[in-house]
Amino acid sequence: MNNFGKLRRCTERRRACVEFFIALAAAIVTIRSLIRRAWFLYRWDTRPRSPRIR
Repeated sequence: MNNFGKLRRCTERRRACVEFFIALAAAIVTIRSLIRRAWFLYRWDTRPRSPRIR
């Protein structure tokens, strides 16, 4: 989660905001992982050549 700048420089005082940013970052990491995994598991004829996933 080091790539999320808002988490590295967290200046929020409210715990709910900090927990929201951590949950959002975890969701983004999970979705990227699922997309990357699906890219290599499922193939079809009209699939783009590059996954373009960071």
